[in-house]
Amino acid sequence: MPPTFQKPKRRVNCVFIHCSASDNPEHDSAATMDRWHRERGWSGIGYHYFIRKDGTIEAGRDIEKVPAAQRGNNVGSIAICLHGLDAEKFSQEQFDALSSLCDQINRAYRAQVTFHGHCEVSNKTCPVFDYVGVLGLIDGRMAITVAEGALQDRYAAPDKTPVAPGSLTNMRLRAGDRGADVEMLQRELMSLGYRPGKLDGIFGSLTRAAVLAFQADNDLATDGIVGPVTLEAFDFASKRQVAPERAKASLLTLATSGSRIARGSLANGIAGLALSGGGVIALVQELTGAVDDVNGIVGPLQGVLSEHGPVVGGAVIAIGLFIAWQSARTGKARLEDHRNAKTL
Repeated sequence: MPPTFQKPKRRVNCVFIHCSASDNPEHDSAATMDRWHRERGWSGIGYHYFIRKDGTIEAGRDIEKVPAAQRGNNVGSIAICLHGLDAEKFSQEQFDALSSLCDQINRAYRAQVTFHGHCEVSNKTCPVFDYVGVLGLIDGRMAITVAEGALQDRYAAPDKTPVAPGSLTNMRLRAGDRGADVEMLQRELMSLGYRPGKLDGIFGSLTRAAVLAFQADNDLATDGIVGPVTLEAFDFASKRQVAPERAKASLLTLATSGSRIARGSLANGIAGLALSGGGVIALVQELTGAVDDVNGIVGPLQGVLSEHGPVVGGAVIAIGLFIAWQSARTGKARLEDHRNAKTL
């Protein structure tokens, strides 16, 4: 009996079949593969499963880890190796074990994975035997066994399980889409620390950027399209971590690091306070005559007050405070965006 396949949390969309390139009985074990691969400088066996001549399935690399088996096509895959080199020397027990294991994998992913030989992505003949015939593949897809001797449609029928309104399942979203499903996606992204822009149900550039960031963080294909695999990743995703230096940043550090918004906010805030303070001093000077001019600010304002009266002084103070308040708001928003990784 093959081991029960446990679906990993990492993304998987394909399975690759390999052979060990040896018929030597002494090499018929996952331990041998592990030793060979370590001798190549790898961290250990590159395959997730190894099928011996007697049909025994041995565990190899941790299923949660990306395999090291088919160069350029390891991410998102499961790698299975059968012991053997001569196509005529593979056993029926091996083929039965392979079919059973692949059937489990196929069921776990509701027939949304494809099956391939190593030869499809390399100039090798591996796995040398007729894996397409053994697994009954059509365009890389495997049938789902319903009962002994009965087969479902080769291309899996749609899931008939009712979908609760507003749930993120059985959808495919991309840039340009609109509606409640997109808004639900935006809320999900927001809850995980990504910034999709307004929660308006419009799949625009900001939402696409958030999707791309989510896919990159979770080892998904970064295509900006939200399909079954990306949706599944939401079930396992953790909230996005913000770097400590971002969380501790101040408006001054942003300004000194080159942020034009932060620099402008500080400068306008200082100018607003200066204008407001100058207005207060000038107003007191006009009303009481008890304050001398201060650094060129009071002089011009005092002249205006002399001509137009204290009301102008009050207006100057209000304008200065408003500028300072607006600058503080802008700076605070910029700082929050930085700390939350919304901006660079």
